[in-house]
Amino acid sequence: MDPLEAFTAFEGRLLRRLSTRVLPFGWGTAYLDDDVPSRYYANFLRTETDLSSATAKDLIAAADDILGDGRYEHRLVIVRDEAAAERLAPGFAAAGFARAPEVVQLLRRAPDKPPTVAVDVVSFAEARDVILQTYLEDEHLPQSVAVPFTDHRAKYETAVGARFFVAHIDGEQAGLCELYVDGDDAQVENVGTLLRFRNRGVARSVVLAACEAARAAGAIRIFILADDEDWPKQLYERLGFDRLATDVGFLRTPATTP
Repeated sequence: MDPLEAFTAFEGRLLRRLSTRVLPFGWGTAYLDDDVPSRYYANFLRTETDLSSATAKDLIAAADDILGDGRYEHRLVIVRDEAAAERLAPGFAAAGFARAPEVVQLLRRAPDKPPTVAVDVVSFAEARDVILQTYLEDEHLPQSVAVPFTDHRAKYETAVGARFFVAHIDGEQAGLCELYVDGDDAQVENVGTLLRFRNRGVARSVVLAACEAARAAGAIRIFILADDEDWPKQLYERLGFDRLATDVGFLRTPATTP
């Protein structure tokens, strides 16, 4: 099976299990979680069909129709077709949308170096404190969302069987990642390291532990997503992940609305 097609199908299965509402629109599907309307990547539109006849205005209208009921302050449309995203970008920019590209990476090679930090697999309840701290330390998020965003991760455990891989340094929880497995496919997600433990191999160790567990569970394709404009994608490349595709998100928040 084509790896990108496999990831798209796998991602769709996970999103359907995580969303409280799944709504079709003219060029794809909207995935909504009424429990956390302020979380952008839990409430968005994903294009899934040919976009040759679509304009940015069309997609923005669809986003306004679905996300315009007063609960959502943002608009997010994710386009996996990179050529279409390039064509649509000026129209989105004119309407106050920022470009937010994420690279989809597939594990294809052995890592450059082995892990260096001890990692345990724990429940959400045991991982909650370190998850909360990673949100509190995220300079891009208001502290008011740290608790609701943290508690939302419990849903990943119950809805998609997420496993939490926590690294320990000097007896303290230093960072973590999550693993989702469904049949032949797995995804490593939500990788984070507390500030005081950065540059000590935490992210490397939790990601490699999750990959090993995914293989043990029978996964033959292991995916990870990363901001295409930030450094973690380069770490994942050293761990054996190769670029598969780029998802281009077009995001408008109250701060970016003209």
